[in-house]
Amino acid sequence: MSKSLDVSVYMNNLHQRSNESLKRILKTRYKQRGEFLTTGVFWDEEAFDLQNVEVFKNLSIEEQSLLLTQNSSDRVEEAYHIEKSGIAYGAKMTLLSENLEERLLYGTFTGDEARHFQLVSKYINNTNLTPECNPFLQLLAQMIETAPKKSLVFMIQVLLEGWGMDHYNTMAKSCLNDSLKEDLSSILADEASHHGSGLILFNESELSREDLEYVRVSLETFFSMVQCGPLSVYSRLISSVDSLSRSNKRDILSQMNAMETTQRKLDQLSALMKKSGAHTLLGEMESSGKLKSFDIDQMLSIA
Repeated sequence: MSKSLDVSVYMNNLHQRSNESLKRILKTRYKQRGEFLTTGVFWDEEAFDLQNVEVFKNLSIEEQSLLLTQNSSDRVEEAYHIEKSGIAYGAKMTLLSENLEERLLYGTFTGDEARHFQLVSKYINNTNLTPECNPFLQLLAQMIETAPKKSLVFMIQVLLEGWGMDHYNTMAKSCLNDSLKEDLSSILADEASHHGSGLILFNESELSREDLEYVRVSLETFFSMVQCGPLSVYSRLISSVDSLSRSNKRDILSQMNAMETTQRKLDQLSALMKKSGAHTLLGEMESSGKLKSFDIDQMLSIA
C-alpha cells in the first residue's frame, strides 16, 4: 500500500464536481439556507482606510457605495478561499498526525474549517470564483499542498492563524451586517484555539534543515506581499477614476496611511514570531529588511 500523500486545495475545480445529493445533506447538517443571505456594503470607508482620501470623497454617493461593495466582496471572497484551504489543511494534518491526540485535534480542526466555510458561503452568491489573481491565496494553497508538517504548523497555525485572529476581530467589530458580524465572531473563537495549539506544537529547535529552508522561503515571499501595502483597496479605487497622475496616486496611498498600517501589520507578525520562540527565523527576517514597510514610491512601483 502506498504511503504517499497528495493533498490538493482545489481553489476552483471542486465546484465543477458538485454532488447535489451531498449538498442537500450538508445544508441539513449545517442548517444552511438554500440561498445566499445578502451582499452589499458590509464595511464602511473607515474599515478600508478611505475616509481621508480626497479622490474617494469626490466620488458620487453611488460610486462610493459601489466601491465599498466591491471591497466588501473582495474581503468576504478571500475569507471564503481561506476557509476552504483550511479544510485541506486539517485533512492533511490529520493524516500526518503522530499520535491519537494530534489526530483528534486536527480532526476537530477540519470540522471547524468546514463550519467556517459554510458560514462564509452564505454571503457568496457566486461560487465560480477565481483566486488566481490573489498571490496570498496562491501561496497559501502551495504551502498546504507541499510544505513539510512542522513547517506547516509554524506557517499556518502560529503565524497565519495568529494574524487571522486580529484580522477577523477587526472585521467583526467594524462589520455593518449583524449576521456576518455574528458569524465572524464565531469563527474567531475557533481561530484562537487553532493558534494556541500551534504554539504548543511548534519548537524552532526541532525544525530540520528542510523545514527551516521551507519556512525561510515562505516567510520571505509572504512578508514581501505584506510590505507592498493595501494594494487591493488602492487598485479598486484607481480603477474607478480616470486620468490620475502619479502625484494623485501618491496622495491616495499617503491619505490611506499605507506605510503606517503596513508597518503595524509587520509588527504584529514580528510579535507572533517572537511569541512562538522563532528567534532565529525572526532575526533572519529582520536582517533581510522583510519587517519594514515599503515606502510610498516602492508601493507605487509594484501597484
